[in-house]
Amino acid sequence: MNVQDANSTAELSTPRRGKREQIVQAAVKTFLEHGYAGTSMNKVAEAAGVIKATIYSHFKDKQQLFIAIIEEMTIKKVAIDFTNPEPILSLEPDEFIDVLTGKFCVLMQDPEYHALFRLLVGESERFPELAEIYVRTVILRGMGLASKYFEVHKELNIEDPQAMAHICAGSFISLMVWQQVLGGKNIMTLEVGRVRETLKALLRGQRQP
Repeated sequence: MNVQDANSTAELSTPRRGKREQIVQAAVKTFLEHGYAGTSMNKVAEAAGVIKATIYSHFKDKQQLFIAIIEEMTIKKVAIDFTNPEPILSLEPDEFIDVLTGKFCVLMQDPEYHALFRLLVGESERFPELAEIYVRTVILRGMGLASKYFEVHKELNIEDPQAMAHICAGSFISLMVWQQVLGGKNIMTLEVGRVRETLKALLRGQRQP
């Protein structure tokens, strides 16, 4: 029995939803190990223990599969439900910053996410569509939710909700990049809590008449 036949036999006992997750998990490891250019559907199929046709039954091409791993490594890890934003929109400002901090801390402490970030930056010149995928899949969705929060909370007197969303989210993204991805924590440490409390003070200041 060859590898493809063995994979076909193994697939019969795996439910469809489980199969998709199996493919995505294998794709994460394959993309991070070989990069975008070096990853093929054949390599992912081999790592996942499925035949290539099975991958195409879930994902139309390599780009769609890459979108799936971005979602797996960001949105699913931080557990944000963009289809139901009300729980976040109803938070008090201090609570909102606490929640924002907690979700970014998940990514800041995740070496696998750091590897994905390096992959995106390193291959963005050759494959600009990768950066665009990340911006649309993660950044714009997060920015949209944060902007909506500042629009809803009129008591904060935020004149430019989108710019304030950038300040809040960007504070944590830049912290992750220079502290974790670039290793700046080995030279000078800036604790997440200090950034969190400074953002809270900034929003309190906006509430002054």
